[in-house]
Amino acid sequence: MGSMPRVVEPGQDQFVKALAAENRAFWADRDVRLDPGASPEDLLSQIRYRMRQGVYNELRSVELIAAWLPTVKEREIRQLLPRQLDDEQRHYQLLRRRLLDLGEDPDGYEPLPEWVAFFDWLVAARERPTVEKLAMFQFAGETQSCEGFETLIRLARELDPETAHLYRTQILPDEYRHAAIGRQALLLLADSPERQERAREACREMNRRVFQCYREHRARADRQG
Repeated sequence: MGSMPRVVEPGQDQFVKALAAENRAFWADRDVRLDPGASPEDLLSQIRYRMRQGVYNELRSVELIAAWLPTVKEREIRQLLPRQLDDEQRHYQLLRRRLLDLGEDPDGYEPLPEWVAFFDWLVAARERPTVEKLAMFQFAGETQSCEGFETLIRLARELDPETAHLYRTQILPDEYRHAAIGRQALLLLADSPERQERAREACREMNRRVFQCYREHRARADRQG
């Protein structure tokens, strides 16, 4: 599978655009990880919490991509994933180093049980069709991450310009490329009403799960100050 070039039909392109719009609509005013109206002290605390969480996220993302690689049989997609795996590992190291420079313990973060379960669920999704799992993580998840990082960069620019610069130059460009992998997967593989519906439901499931975890994380970040 994947040995012959695939033709992208106009209907697939329209489907991907519509699904992207649905994802954006879901996340309108729902990203609760950072509070733009918080005091500078509280906002900086939220940013630090998110960086510590990011160390865990990047390491689990390495595990995730490694688990998925053998199950992606479509050559056009499979050849893109090793680069993403390398990116996630590099992001892990960059965030650890930055936290150390700030006097933080990057390995002292204890992930919420809900977040551990969320990544375990994603790893187990390796058995699902490629169109579903890449719709979940690369298309829905990484696209939302890009938007979240844009917000973080904007809010951190005055509070911690070095961290903002790190995200803007070393992490965000890679995240946009990862999101593009999801878009390419849907353009190539969502080639029937049935596959499109499976991709749509996978995105909805991803968004619901991530949002619930974000709410739990924000509650803990607020408790910890």
